[in-house]
Amino acid sequence: MTESRIKSILAADFGSVNTRALLFDRVDGLHRLVAQARASTTVGPPGENVQVGLAAALQKISESTGRRLLDDDGRLIRPEQADRVGVDYFITTASAGPPLRAVLVGLYPQVSIAAARRAIAPFYIDAVAEVHLEDGLGAKGRLNRIVHSRPQLILISGGTDGGARTALLEMLILLREAVSLMPLGKRPVVLYAGNSSLAASARENLSQLVEVLIAPNIRQGDSESLEPLQAVLESCFDEARRRSKRFQQCAAMSDSGIMPSARGSETMTAFFARATGADALTVDVGSAKTMLSLGREGRISTAMRNDIGLGHSAAAALEIIGENEISRWLPFHPRKGELAQYAQNKGVRAASLPLDMRERYIEYALLRAGIRFVAGELTPFDGARVGLVMLAGGCFTEGGQGALDMMLLADALQLEGAVQVKADPHGALPALGTLAAALPEAVVQLVNGNALEHVGTLLRVSGKAAAGTSAVKVKAKRNNGDRFEREVSAGGVWHLPLPAGTVDLRIQVRRGLSIGGQRRLRLQAQGGRGGLLIDARLDAMAQAKTMTERAVNMLRWYAAVTGQERPVAIPESWLAGPEE
Repeated sequence: MTESRIKSILAADFGSVNTRALLFDRVDGLHRLVAQARASTTVGPPGENVQVGLAAALQKISESTGRRLLDDDGRLIRPEQADRVGVDYFITTASAGPPLRAVLVGLYPQVSIAAARRAIAPFYIDAVAEVHLEDGLGAKGRLNRIVHSRPQLILISGGTDGGARTALLEMLILLREAVSLMPLGKRPVVLYAGNSSLAASARENLSQLVEVLIAPNIRQGDSESLEPLQAVLESCFDEARRRSKRFQQCAAMSDSGIMPSARGSETMTAFFARATGADALTVDVGSAKTMLSLGREGRISTAMRNDIGLGHSAAAALEIIGENEISRWLPFHPRKGELAQYAQNKGVRAASLPLDMRERYIEYALLRAGIRFVAGELTPFDGARVGLVMLAGGCFTEGGQGALDMMLLADALQLEGAVQVKADPHGALPALGTLAAALPEAVVQLVNGNALEHVGTLLRVSGKAAAGTSAVKVKAKRNNGDRFEREVSAGGVWHLPLPAGTVDLRIQVRRGLSIGGQRRLRLQAQGGRGGLLIDARLDAMAQAKTMTERAVNMLRWYAAVTGQERPVAIPESWLAGPEE
């Protein structure tokens, strides 16, 4: 079906906890989001079929719109009928299901292995082992590492076209021996993306034992090119999901194939970076996974952790990040075993909400520390001047605390300057990124329409100043003509609610401080649930000398961004020592 004839589009995203269904259709000639629903993802026992959860979500859409989407046999009705039954196009994306186990084979860890890691980042692939010239293992050790890793995918990279061949050829011979030792039916797919002059040798050595896929060399002279390899990885991801009985029924109906959710979000990050001309960052925190994607200077970089999240993988995140890194964001000393108990409970009841304020602060601390940890794996993040942040995941899109979200982001990422913050409350980013290849015009219409949400504007002050002294003077004019002035003190935050409309701002920052290197700014802030947040906390968190001082600060900041007017009360138990 040609682009001009595609009017209605159904998108389904299968997450670890929820399955989201979105219905896009033309309204007054433009594509808009017309309905959305979600249901529990049915990827696990007893049914182990995502179609069950999808059918439940589609039933909700049918009830809200009066539009029939499935036939009597549970199949999607396509194309759209004259009586507005069915849809024209069906997109499917997924982050649910176990990640693919991969062994990365290359020449040097800093070059070919590092490039391979960047390539697989948005594909829910766990690099369970690496084999390279500096691994110190020798031939027998490498053989054992490959076999005992039980990989589903072996990705080979290394060498430049026309460069040395001997070392990589020896790796191919070793791989042949390794896969021959693996039982039939459990052998991996081998994907070769190294020196192109050895591609034929890779196929010749391995194709009688395993499926061999060839991609262009990652290394292109002194640079790297990941897109051709990632196109092949998309096919690998789709094929792996199609082979799983959990996705077979849904995959048979899909026009896009089962695409990785993070891959779609990565595509949209690149879109926003190009559209705004500034560094753009997508932050997606789920129950089991955390993904950061940065579009910067024409390049896209993604870091994904399948073991860091706020629900299913909370216990793993605690172990990986460490209690100390999480505790530094708490306004109290955690009791012995308290963090572990919280994480274990979240793993069992991933969708549960914090029971009290103490648990809520633990969740905020885990969120900050998790994002900060993953950002450390995002190679070019240091020095990035992010102008736009896209937020995804229920922790950001379902709480309704936009200003709080912006403050937590400022902590986790040490953002600087003026940052626009948007959110993906409907889980549309994966679908939009996947749709971009087939219907780019529809994606632009949806982005400019109602598919995404403007959260607010964050202004982060940098520099040093004594707490309590004047840091920022603000003169504001609302679009109804009302004018007012405000002074923000060093060590504090100020939240201006802007549920609708805009406000014109003139901002002056005291000497020694700046907002993105500027002391005077004029800008127009757009309405959103987060409004405007001026963060002048500077280094107040680090300067707190006692737990009491830290707790007073954190509760004061929390009250400011959530609109609490009552005095901040600190529970006495929060100030007890760490062993009490």
